[in-house]
Amino acid sequence: MTQPIVTDRLYLRRFAVSDAEACYCNWMSDPEVTHFLTWDVHPDVEHTRKVLTEWVREYSRGSLDWCITLRGEYVPIGSVTAVRQHPESGYCELGYCLAQDYWDKGYMTEAIRAVTGYIFTNTPYRRIQARHEIENEASGRCLEKSGFHEIGRFVRDNPKTGRPCMYRMMSVDRPSRF
Repeated sequence: MTQPIVTDRLYLRRFAVSDAEACYCNWMSDPEVTHFLTWDVHPDVEHTRKVLTEWVREYSRGSLDWCITLRGEYVPIGSVTAVRQHPESGYCELGYCLAQDYWDKGYMTEAIRAVTGYIFTNTPYRRIQARHEIENEASGRCLEKSGFHEIGRFVRDNPKTGRPCMYRMMSVDRPSRF
């Protein structure tokens, strides 16, 4: 189901196993990028290759998973994924990450807006959700700039540390034009 998306500055496409080295070098091995994510840094490029092999396999099952690249360069710099899909309830939940060199340039906001539009145009989902740790204010700003609003806060154990962590759940509803 995942089709390429072109924006002013980005080209969002499917991942390929051949992206492993660039993904590993650009963000999957960076502890600053993975600090707020549910997974730890990849120990080596072979681990990244195995993860990408599974992601590529999931495309045939309808995954919504995009590799973020700069338009015209096509080198992986991040990802946006419907990490949880709940078609029976009419919503999905996004997860996203971006290589540190591309932070604070509006790229993630642009990618989230593009993926949100794609999902509302090409799927029956009526709502898209995303959550972020309260401490990760930049993530919250990306969601706000992408039209998401807060629907609640909750405490859950961090999957990496096991310590309680406050999360902010945000969502955006399908506009009537879709």
